[in-house]
Amino acid sequence: METAPDLCVVVLTYNTRKLTLACLRALYEQPELGRCEVIVVDNASGDRTAEAVAAEFPGVQLIRAPKNLGFAGGNNLGLIAACGRHVLLLNSDTEVQPGALSALSDFMDAHPDAGACGPMLLNSDGSLQPSGRPLPTAWSVFLDMTRLYRLARRDVFGERGRDYNQVKRVGEISGAALLIRRAVYERIGGFDTGLFLFYEDVDLCKRVGDAGFGVYYVPQAKVVHHWGGTMRVVSQIAYQAGQDSLRYYFAKHHSRRAQFVITALLAAKQLALTLATVVRGRRNEYYFHRTLLTRLTKPVEL
Repeated sequence: METAPDLCVVVLTYNTRKLTLACLRALYEQPELGRCEVIVVDNASGDRTAEAVAAEFPGVQLIRAPKNLGFAGGNNLGLIAACGRHVLLLNSDTEVQPGALSALSDFMDAHPDAGACGPMLLNSDGSLQPSGRPLPTAWSVFLDMTRLYRLARRDVFGERGRDYNQVKRVGEISGAALLIRRAVYERIGGFDTGLFLFYEDVDLCKRVGDAGFGVYYVPQAKVVHHWGGTMRVVSQIAYQAGQDSLRYYFAKHHSRRAQFVITALLAAKQLALTLATVVRGRRNEYYFHRTLLTRLTKPVEL
């Protein structure tokens, strides 16, 4: 009887053929990958990503989604198919660095309280891309949206005074590279498909923590993340999804007071942007922001 692998790597892709192939090439340079399972979930790409993956990496388990299921739905297909004790979810715009797979798996084995963990993320130029921070609150969203966070730190995702070379227990870790223990996934379920894009990783980490497990940042593992590589062709879709997902997350996990604050912040932002497009004579942008403002009058459906 064949033994299940310790680690399964799931790569989700949508119209990112070149990035996906680079991601897989980096994976297959890792000597420990021989003990791993690799699954690629293609979210109905129109750029022949699936065909390219099948041609260059015939050993990969390729799942072709019937339509674009979003980040949550696509990753759920991979999670269902995976059979490893640990499942590493990777964006297609990532490149795993030497030793990262072993470092993440070894950390989970050494810390039975850990339900999920993520690596140090690096920008394309090798600089730090801050990852791992507290779960969002109405106050933190207010600081980020008004950019008042700049009074305390330079980067919206960074933490002042933090040593990113040290392991840290965090509230949430970036879904660009997120490892979850299979037993924890089976207990809490996969990603919430009510979130089409953004906040899926935050929601999952929140549920990992609510189940009594820790979420950790593990800098001994390093992964390059070509920030925004998967977003370049869907900017307006992504913008709208960001607003919808923020409201959904707060409706699911926070009080009505916090939900009101979030909606009010978003409304103020969209109103300001709508007025700005009128002044600048940008008709298409005006209708876009006015539509987003109108969406804020409708209740969130969970």
